[in-house]
Amino acid sequence: MDGKKSSFWPSYVDIMTTLFAIMLILFAVSYSRFKIKNQQLQALVDEYENIITVYDAVSTIDSTEYFDYNNQFLKHLFTVDVEYQEKEYQINRLQLDLKNAALANAKRDSIKSAGDLIVKTISKLEDSISSNSKSNNIKFLVIIEGQASKIKFDQDDWHNNYTLSYLRARFLNEFWISKGIDIANLPKCELIISGSGEKGVPRYIPNEAELKRKYPNPQDYWANWKIEEGRNQRFLIHIVPVIGNIDVTQAKIQAIKGNKSNK
Repeated sequence: MDGKKSSFWPSYVDIMTTLFAIMLILFAVSYSRFKIKNQQLQALVDEYENIITVYDAVSTIDSTEYFDYNNQFLKHLFTVDVEYQEKEYQINRLQLDLKNAALANAKRDSIKSAGDLIVKTISKLEDSISSNSKSNNIKFLVIIEGQASKIKFDQDDWHNNYTLSYLRARFLNEFWISKGIDIANLPKCELIISGSGEKGVPRYIPNEAELKRKYPNPQDYWANWKIEEGRNQRFLIHIVPVIGNIDVTQAKIQAIKGNKSNK
């Protein structure tokens, strides 16, 4: 009996020592894993903060009189109301040129100021990105989108609303270049000139039921329908931050693990 009692405590101590060693090893492994995971999550946080910074900076353009963010279409859009004469695409052929030359010139001044604002905003962001090596995968896409009304214009492959809408976008860019505004030459900016013809969003949609109620005479109806639909003879400007691959790849995670194991 005494022999059994005397062997119990050494065995108990051995068991407790072994359990303590196992717990210590588990703690060390868990701590190491948690630290690696924390570094991986921090890498994600850094990338996310860079993205938020860019989007916040771009959103400042919406506080001006020239741009506004459209929640429905998720676009930063040009707010200056620009309407061309029918079948025209030159900036000096706006609807206002038929009515009031002074107002038309003021409209062109607004168009120039909007171009200056785009360059100023993106240049400021580019300077910020250049000073932060973690943001090298961020650039900006500026889309000049010409639009056309559904007023019939479909003579051939070259004379139609799709070509017309593209020309409106192209000659807007040429107007800006003539004023010393060259968006395409910004280092981290890509410019796309496009025409959406009778498509694209947003668009003005004439309320045909309301027009028929107000203008029962077919001639008056079509005259006013053309005025409403003619508001689509314009261009839109979209500013889109383009985020490259978020650099939290398996290779980067393995690099983090490698750095940890080397310490």
